[in-house]
Amino acid sequence: MSFMTLSSGKSLWRGYEYYKNNRVCYKSIKSDTEIEGKVVGNGKTYTVVIDTEHPRKSKCNCPHADGKHIICKHMVALYFATFPKVAEAYYNEVIAYEEEQERIQSEMEEKVIDYINSLKKDELRQKLFEVLFDGPEWMFNRFYRENIEW
Repeated sequence: MSFMTLSSGKSLWRGYEYYKNNRVCYKSIKSDTEIEGKVVGNGKTYTVVIDTEHPRKSKCNCPHADGKHIICKHMVALYFATFPKVAEAYYNEVIAYEEEQERIQSEMEEKVIDYINSLKKDELRQKLFEVLFDGPEWMFNRFYRENIEW
């Protein structure tokens, strides 16, 4: 498995932000697969060693990763600082995904609006009753609290 596929989405994004904000203050290539570095965290500088061939062997002395076989944001930041083209590709993928999600959301909103506008008044009332009475209980309770006087 690759370094990026073993990282959580949150660690990837935070690591990317650390990389872009120049929080990698030192890096040294130790071998073809091992990179050592220092990454500035929140008030502390962490010692990081990443192994690109065996990512789970990477180490960081931050509280999140110390003594565990996980990929933390400091490791990701060092990885991106070492491989900036990979960082750029990752960022472009994130942006493309977000744009696609926005497009899908907009299409869905348009379809809902078109559907609602196509209904006659009685049909719309019936749909509203169905949602309030047959939909999730939280929906009816919220509607009741907001619209019915005690």
